[in-house]
Amino acid sequence: MEYTHFVSVAALVTNDAGQVLLVNSPWRGWEYPGGLIEPGETFQQALRREIREESGAEVEITGFVGICKNVEKDIVNIDFTARYVGGELRTSEESTEVGWFAPEEAMEKITLPLTKKRLANMLAADREIHLFGFRHVPFTSYDDETFPVGK
Repeated sequence: MEYTHFVSVAALVTNDAGQVLLVNSPWRGWEYPGGLIEPGETFQQALRREIREESGAEVEITGFVGICKNVEKDIVNIDFTARYVGGELRTSEESTEVGWFAPEEAMEKITLPLTKKRLANMLAADREIHLFGFRHVPFTSYDDETFPVGK
């Protein structure tokens, strides 16, 4: 049996005002920045590259949120938290708009169920780590487990 998995990384990027960085993807709408890890990259290198490519932001990775797996496409998504440390916000081929939003406004802007669930997990990252599997259509999350941070 041949195995092929893809691994992606994404982050809840916040600024000193507590706002959340979102990018408007031409394919998925508003979301947090992230993408697939390229061959030879570490998780950290890929995360910083994806955030910079999609938004222009430079970040410091501050924490781990959790892992989820798309069981239909064998994509493993690893989520982190990060702090904005510099860079000029700009759009790219992967983002038609980029902006800072209050956490509640960010949740309202996101329309895809998986992206909304992952953002909710990211916003709770100081209290819990999340692990779950999912199917996209219809969106179904299962084997949800939450683990307290630091206990």
